Formats: sequence, C-alpha cells, structure tokens
Amino acid sequence: MRIRAFLAATTLAAALLPPAFADTPLHTSLSLNNEQAQRVDAIQAQHRKTFAAKREEHNREARKLRRAQLAHDSAGIAQQATLVAGLRDELRKIRTSENDAIRVLLTPEQKQKFEKVLEQRRAMHGPSRDERLLEQDA
Repeated sequence: MRIRAFLAATTLAAALLPPAFADTPLHTSLSLNNEQAQRVDAIQAQHRKTFAAKREEHNREARKLRRAQLAHDSAGIAQQATLVAGLRDELRKIRTSENDAIRVLLTPEQKQKFEKVLEQRRAMHGPSRDERLLEQDA
C-alpha cells in the first residue's frame, strides 16, 4: 500500500512540474521573431554536430589522460595533457563561433538578453557539462 501511495505521489508531482530544460530555448528567452528563430536553429544545429564530435574526441583523450595519471606515466600524462588542452581550446572556438553567429542576428536589446543567457549558462550546475568543460583552464 505504501508503494502505491509513493508511486501516485511521484507521478502527480512529475505531472505538475514543468519540463526540465538545461535552459530556456533562445527563441523564447530572446523573443526572437520567426525568421530569427529559424536562423538560430540552423546555426545551433550546424554547430551542435561539430561540437558533439569534438567533445567525443576530447572525452576519449581525457580518459586516456586519466589512465596515464592512474599509472603514474609521466610521458603519457604530458602527451595527453597537451592534447586534451588543445581539444578544449577547439571546443571553445566552436562555441564562440556559434555565439558570434547568433549575435549577428540579434537586435541590441536581444544581444543584452543573450549575454545574460550566456552568463546563466556559465553559472549553471548539473546538466551544463559543456560549460564546465569549457571553463577548465580558461
């Protein structure tokens, strides 16, 4: 009986809560018109593929770095640390390119909102793993 009550309560709570997003979609938070929203979506889609591929490579090389650290392999650590730092820089460049391309589409008022959105992303916890990744060694 307790299990049923618990399941009912958690189901009700989940139904009442808003959907969980890492952050509000840009078209909503920046009050984009339809044309801007379509162009921002295209920019994000293009950069998302590039970023995801590079993040996968970074994560693979970071795991190699961690294994070298666990093995106390100085040469491996030096090699992997340099490689991981370079990949992190490439990820930053991809994100900067995306943000710059979006800024071009925005009005001055929207640009101010966008800067606030970027600041909120940097301050986020939990699912904002990309922002935490880009903050390392910055």
